[in-house]
Amino acid sequence: MSDPRPSPSPRGAVLPPHRPTAEDPLARAGSEFLGGPAGRRIGTPAPAWARPLPVALALTTLAVVVGAVSKHRCRTDGWSTPGQFFHACYADGPVVWASSGLATGAGPWSPGIALGQPPLTAVLTWFVGRFVPAGTGVETQRAYFDATAVVVLLCALGLVVVLSALLGRRGWDATLVALSPVLVLAGLVSFQLLGVLLAVAALAAWARRVPLLAGVLLGLAVAASTTAALLLPALAILALRAGRVPALLRLLASTVAVVAVVAIGLTVAVGGAWADYLTAGWGQRAGYGSPWLIPQLVQQATTSDPATASGLPTRAVSVLAVLLGLGWVGFVLLLALSAPRRPRVAAVAFLLVAGVCVVAPAFPVQTSLWLLPLAVAALPSWRDHAVWWLAEAVHFGAVWLFIAGTSTPDRGLPAEFYAVAVVLRLAAIAWLVVRVVQDVRAPAGDVVRLGGVDDPAGGVLDRAPDRLVVRIA
Repeated sequence: MSDPRPSPSPRGAVLPPHRPTAEDPLARAGSEFLGGPAGRRIGTPAPAWARPLPVALALTTLAVVVGAVSKHRCRTDGWSTPGQFFHACYADGPVVWASSGLATGAGPWSPGIALGQPPLTAVLTWFVGRFVPAGTGVETQRAYFDATAVVVLLCALGLVVVLSALLGRRGWDATLVALSPVLVLAGLVSFQLLGVLLAVAALAAWARRVPLLAGVLLGLAVAASTTAALLLPALAILALRAGRVPALLRLLASTVAVVAVVAIGLTVAVGGAWADYLTAGWGQRAGYGSPWLIPQLVQQATTSDPATASGLPTRAVSVLAVLLGLGWVGFVLLLALSAPRRPRVAAVAFLLVAGVCVVAPAFPVQTSLWLLPLAVAALPSWRDHAVWWLAEAVHFGAVWLFIAGTSTPDRGLPAEFYAVAVVLRLAAIAWLVVRVVQDVRAPAGDVVRLGGVDDPAGGVLDRAPDRLVVRIA
């Protein structure tokens, strides 16, 4: 049997620059309004403003500005129900600030304040409020949103910078983040991008062979969003296959140390805030975007009194989410250890995050921001991303209209239509997962590995020989 590993290019060799308009049919077609595909002189020195990173940063800035403009109705009239849902301009920041008690000057974990947010996000929510006028009126909400937009813009720009470092020679792929409707629509809904930025920065540090720094950044990312913890098993699986245990231990030690400092600090300062946050998700009802909400939507569509539809029991939702989440981690573990060639870090990270998010008790629109950079690094295909973008945009509009219908039934979206939007979104993510699995099982078709590249994000794993491989008969 032939070796599926292509002949690697020498370490340090300069590969031809990546040209998406020459390699991707959809990128080529979309380039027509900018003058057509890149020509053969793309490798010559280009003006600074025409290089991948400056272009991606400019497009990212434009995306956040467009997202802020789309919230204009709420900036004008305030974030009130049902208007904020009918106009799809909901944002956590001004709503939480006005309703949680933080506007009175209380700290993020003061008695009576229950933000339901991870530690770093809760601190950021409180900190941003230090720069807005006192009160809970429209002017204060507008000022808080504007401050939020600045923070989100900085996080988005930082994300593009670290993602570009992670992508290496495929720097133009970062424009898939900047041009994504996911960033435009969901970027300003919450501070989710903070955790995403820290997590991708951790992967970039790992790619630069600095596992201690990667662990510190990953620990901070976990403190900003527990979704980041899924990167640990991704790196652990691949490090075990390559026998790079010392680097893995340094990563684990620094990650655990940072998380422990945050947890102990919170416990000493404010009691069980960390534990309360970690246990808050257990026993919750199925949330928006989750497949576990579909039975309730079906009941609402088929009963004469939608208010009586209860859907799956809360305990069943939690048990299903945990069991299927663990099952998915086991599947990815077996896939990564049995693949004919060690999978790339981005591919395994995307598979873990996507699968666990899909089976979680809730899958709100802003959680898709976690998939955005990982999908770009794992599967830089414009066609596949466009399919996913369309499904995300449909779901984004549908979820707000459905929520609005809970208070104004005659104007809201019927439950059956929202169920269709949920299924379309889940199906689009499942398609991305299938495409990544195909590349893992047939690495010769992975476009990132063309030209003898192994793993741009691999760090100590890059070009490492296998030490642990599972052979399935």
